Amino acid sequence: MKLFDCRGIIINKRDFGEADRYITIFTENFGKISVLLKGIRKSKTREQSSADILTLSKFTFYKKGENFILTNILTLDAYREIKENIENLYISLYFLSILNSILVENNRKKTLFSITEKTLNFLKDNNDMKKNYILIIFYLYTLVKEEGLNFSLGNGEFFSFEGNGFFQEEKRYSYKVNKIEKEIIEKVVNKRIKDIINGEYPLKDIKNVTLLFERYLNFHLGTEFKLKNYLMGVE
Repeated sequence: MKLFDCRGIIINKRDFGEADRYITIFTENFGKISVLLKGIRKSKTREQSSADILTLSKFTFYKKGENFILTNILTLDAYREIKENIENLYISLYFLSILNSILVENNRKKTLFSITEKTLNFLKDNNDMKKNYILIIFYLYTLVKEEGLNFSLGNGEFFSFEGNGFFQEEKRYSYKVNKIEKEIIEKVVNKRIKDIINGEYPLKDIKNVTLLFERYLNFHLGTEFKLKNYLMGVE
């Protein structure tokens, strides 16, 4: 029996029975996996916290057929700083809900795992709302690329979800952006996030760009992600 060690972030959990729990883990080396924990809710508090959502843990398991059988779990980071900040907690849960929806079982996404870990580490210390929304834009655009989607900047002020880019004339399933919003999008695509952070961009425009990327993902993935269900002040 060969044992494997890997780090992973718990992105979903489902309790059932008197003491059992299914957890869904976004692992560094195996992608998304699901594990049954028998009796975990009757175990020590420390062991329960290792198996809670929004926790980075070290897992030891072996494979039996297509199933992962867990033998040990150890907390590496419980993200307590995030859990004590209600806004950052809801942003993190928003990210985890997206991951739980779009990740495919046993499909390794090592780059996305690294970015997710860095994103959560940023949220541990950040209390700036503007930076939070810029972070959301960055993360959503990362997901766009990870899902193999792409769009062109081009000319025009109409962003077409169906046409994957900007056009001078309004098309079906399009969104009209203003000059500031388009500038923000261009900086995101050209990897100039720091320019957005250091710039004097209105929060309203940053929020609108956030929703544009969300709608783009929803359009192409058939999902229904809604940031407004997690954060106040989002239309």
